[in-house]
Amino acid sequence: MAITLKEHCMYRSRPLRSRRHYPATVMLVGLTLLGLLGLPLNVAAQGSPPAPTMAAEEVAHPFLTHMGVPEGVGVFSLRASGLVTRADSKTEGDFGFHFETGLTKTIGLHIRNDAFRTNSHTEAMFQFVAIMSKDGMSGFAPLIEFEFPTKSGAGSRIESLIGFTTALANSQIALNQVIHYNPREDAVDGSAALVARVAERFFPVAEILGEGGTGAPTVVTLLAGLKVQVREGITLGFALQFPVSGSRDFSSRMVLQPEFEWGKK
Repeated sequence: MAITLKEHCMYRSRPLRSRRHYPATVMLVGLTLLGLLGLPLNVAAQGSPPAPTMAAEEVAHPFLTHMGVPEGVGVFSLRASGLVTRADSKTEGDFGFHFETGLTKTIGLHIRNDAFRTNSHTEAMFQFVAIMSKDGMSGFAPLIEFEFPTKSGAGSRIESLIGFTTALANSQIALNQVIHYNPREDAVDGSAALVARVAERFFPVAEILGEGGTGAPTVVTLLAGLKVQVREGITLGFALQFPVSGSRDFSSRMVLQPEFEWGKK
């Protein structure tokens, strides 16, 4: 039976469901190992970690993946996404946003909805840094996330998720990874992103995103794109996202994403 875009939300909006779907387990284990094994050897238990290095020395943010460590205190970032999705011979537009900042040196805040017209909930996520490298660019952070209904018919329940993020980064390349787990629905979703600097202002991006859980098939998508820093504090990105699993919510998606960063570094 054909699956329409309106019957399924974006990868974050519909949990994967079946423990018998082994690809979901492989995805979870793979993304976890990718993040944990990638941590640098010079990290130490979190006490009073250094503030992250200046954004000018960092690579660009991914398109859809959370940063593995919080932004610096007083630094703000807003990713605004325009989406064009093709599914069942129909093309539909949507938009998303991802705001993040550092509340303290060890606590980060993310407010996000990757497809506002489609997704029924908007998330607020708090990172709590447990491990951070000396330069403040790599580390490990457990998280708690609250998903608030922001669409008519979504009900009044606030979903609570737990998980963790990791980052391995320097001034030339960054690997960010995140896992979310919804205990009430026994659902997992996660993603990992690799961003590199190939010139002073050009950053190719590759991401893998997936979800799975009890009662639904595993959905995995890949994203490939390029971000260009047009001026200090402003980056423009374009990407293509497409499914690689047998189950899919769409056939292809284009992402246009301006990003704005400001604040005291």
